[in-house]
Amino acid sequence: METDGAYLLREHTGTSGLEQTVRSAVAILADHDIPHLIAGGLAVQEHGYFRVTLDADIIVPDVLEAVEWLTADLAGPFRVVPGIADTVCDRRNGVQINFLPAGRALRAKCKVPFPEPIVVAEVPRFVTLAQLISLKLDSWSTNPNWRLKDKADVIELIKALKLPRDLTVDEPVRHHYVETWDALQAEQ
Repeated sequence: METDGAYLLREHTGTSGLEQTVRSAVAILADHDIPHLIAGGLAVQEHGYFRVTLDADIIVPDVLEAVEWLTADLAGPFRVVPGIADTVCDRRNGVQINFLPAGRALRAKCKVPFPEPIVVAEVPRFVTLAQLISLKLDSWSTNPNWRLKDKADVIELIKALKLPRDLTVDEPVRHHYVETWDALQAEQ
């Protein structure tokens, strides 16, 4: 569901606390001219595969700046999670937001960097489907036993959306996408 380039959180998915948290966070980011993109499980939902997710992953140009602005108001809803510099927690509902660094990969072994958000918006904006699948496959391929849900998300998105074999995913994970797509076709 897209409106003027900005996605809207899908309603009635059982994630109302998450929705409240994300909408509050992106409004604060917009107030401080910080562009954002949402990735992770929430983006999986937004792109058409409904699954439970308990936190939000938000890509920003400067993680520490985003954390600073969200937690600047001591009476506001957000507080820093002790010992985790890139994560804040919403006092109202316990939902955590993990901030991810634009232009950088998640871990040293990862080859797909997070996309650069360029639009400042008061509504949630999401990574594209191809970006999401690229990030999910990269995360899974570098840590397959711990990130199995990432591979499952890709499989479910391929099935639910009937994605084409030639979807334009990032080159470092292209072979993983094609292998997954081919394996799903062989099992039909």
